[in-house]
Amino acid sequence: MKEELKVLLNKMAVIEREISEEKGALTFFALLLPWGDNAWELTVSAPWIDEDARFSAIDYIVDKYYAVCSNPERMMIAHVTIINTDDDELDDILDDYDVEHGMVKMKYSRYFDKEFDRGYIFTCKRRTAETSLPARAHAAGQPG
Repeated sequence: MKEELKVLLNKMAVIEREISEEKGALTFFALLLPWGDNAWELTVSAPWIDEDARFSAIDYIVDKYYAVCSNPERMMIAHVTIINTDDDELDDILDDYDVEHGMVKMKYSRYFDKEFDRGYIFTCKRRTAETSLPARAHAAGQPG
């Protein structure tokens, strides 16, 4: 693995944890490399995104990685894709992987109507409404 990718993956792992702490648990968070492409796709799914406006969620996520990634690292990510938590293909990937705040390498796969050469999954976990609240809001009995 190239050093630049290792650095980016480490930064994305930190960002994934921060997002979970600030906004609530993620259902899916991964860097996926579409087949025949050389730029990664950051794919995210979470109950709080379903409730939020998609564009504000994308802005929030992009701001997170722009704050810590260099220009060359930013160029490695082509775009952010939001997947609804009720997407049938998300169910398929949730059946195939179970990880939270980790990093699992994914080989050639087909999900979300695309073929991916490979990917790195940081979180892939089924969620209930109860587990999707941020810890501090849940502890205070307030909605996230």
